[in-house]
Amino acid sequence: MLKPIQKTGTTAYTRLDFESELTQFFHKRLYSLFWVGFILFPLFLVLDYFVARDSFEIFLVYRILVSFFLLILLFVHSKPVSKNHLFAISLIGLICCGAAISLMVLQTGGYTSFYYVGMICILVAFTSILPLNLYQSLFSGIIMYLIYVIPVLVFSQANPARQLVFFNNNFFFFFFLIVSVVKSHEDYKSRLIEFKLRKDLDYYAANLEREVKHRIQKHEDSELRYKELYENILDSLVVMDSSGTVLIANPNFYKLIGTNKALGKHPSFLEVVHPDDLCDVQDQMLEKLFSQTEIRNFQFRLLDNETKSHYMECSAKELQKAGETIGYQLVLRDISFRKQLENTLITSFAQLKNTRAATIMGLAKLTEYRDHDTGSHLERIQEYVKMLTEELANFPDFIDYLTPEYVEDIHLSSILHDIGKVGIPDAILLKPGRLDTMEFDIIKRHSQYGGDALKAVESKIKGESFLTLGREIAYFHHEKWDGTGYPTAIINNKIPLSARIVAVADVYDALTSKRIYKEAYSHNTAVDIMVSEQNKHFDPQVIDAFLATADRFDLTRKQL
Repeated sequence: MLKPIQKTGTTAYTRLDFESELTQFFHKRLYSLFWVGFILFPLFLVLDYFVARDSFEIFLVYRILVSFFLLILLFVHSKPVSKNHLFAISLIGLICCGAAISLMVLQTGGYTSFYYVGMICILVAFTSILPLNLYQSLFSGIIMYLIYVIPVLVFSQANPARQLVFFNNNFFFFFFLIVSVVKSHEDYKSRLIEFKLRKDLDYYAANLEREVKHRIQKHEDSELRYKELYENILDSLVVMDSSGTVLIANPNFYKLIGTNKALGKHPSFLEVVHPDDLCDVQDQMLEKLFSQTEIRNFQFRLLDNETKSHYMECSAKELQKAGETIGYQLVLRDISFRKQLENTLITSFAQLKNTRAATIMGLAKLTEYRDHDTGSHLERIQEYVKMLTEELANFPDFIDYLTPEYVEDIHLSSILHDIGKVGIPDAILLKPGRLDTMEFDIIKRHSQYGGDALKAVESKIKGESFLTLGREIAYFHHEKWDGTGYPTAIINNKIPLSARIVAVADVYDALTSKRIYKEAYSHNTAVDIMVSEQNKHFDPQVIDAFLATADRFDLTRKQL
């Protein structure tokens, strides 16, 4: 039997209400997931062509069959009966995709195949897009792991070297499985908390508003505007004069501030206003009220006799009798509970946001984990990019464009700049020396790989998001100001600003970091090299911003 989540007055809502709402959300997300799989799965044929050309034809068959099967699931998903079996339908699609990747793993080396990353990508996409609970996420992860590990153990030949690589692959697989399960669990809890708070707010606001309207209507014609209302309404009601002295007030007001009405002494209203809000009350509320302007929903704090703060929402108007002002009426509603709920909601949303950022960082590190010489490359890039963007925001050309929201988005998306390197063979990516022309041509393709992948995901999201900047950065962060970069050799301002900013941060980090083919340059040497490339490799204004923040770059480099 389902237990109530919450009960307020005579209105109860149960976990069944929440699960019903979650089912609708799951249904919409599953539709998006199947389309993402239908588009992305065959798109990775580009990767197959370059890194597994001998198996390209059979991989083409696998991917076409999987896409066709996802179309069938989309058709099944469109039927009303599917809403009763959403997780089962999604699990069938997951197993289908996982089985195809498992066959590719066997085809490309089994124990040593890097195609296992595809299993991780599918698992992360599955748990990130769908609103799974803890058990659904854990069960899905275990299924994917078994689909990967059992065929390898049964059908691949082992030796110590291969087993070591296989152990490494399993280590990362379990890392992402744990991250995915924790994310799904925290997301589910946050949605449940948000549902509870939303229902509480709706019920509380609706009942309180209905009560106030009822009582105001009932006593609208009474002398001194609702004398009986002052004694009985749940809100605090005050009538004061132009000096702020309280003329009359209802018991709730005296109870709120902790003063005994029987003493016969009326306090000054301004004496119980929180000191931090006093100027706002005088300059913004009372000044308008005294000039015959009606006040609605003005928020400030009152202090009781124990100096405890109470958040109030005030509506006020002038009272007249026979054409003369006889006072000013204030209706004060205690919204402390609502403020508490709002703060709880804000905390829940912040948790969701942090989870999203952690997931993106995990995806971006797929490339970094393959190259241990890069150290904390992603963390440094994020900090360099944030410093450059905040500095550029002060430049006249960018003051209206580089908003705080843009700074936050580019800080998050900048770490996706090299995500396309997951498609580059280790023999080239980790080569301990200079690349020859053919090898360099292959590694340059990572810009196209990364941009294409992010573009495909972005197409499933309505409106712009941090992935818009991520796609721009992945495609164009190796373009040069003079048009000699790659992959498209565009020039000057045709290069997206996000890519021009990341280019400076990326090159500085490359110069000051030790790599398998070179030693690290000093900060001063790196700055000289960067300046020499102004108007050639780099946007001149971004270099100006770099010079203005060069000391902070050096400090950040040392700290990370």
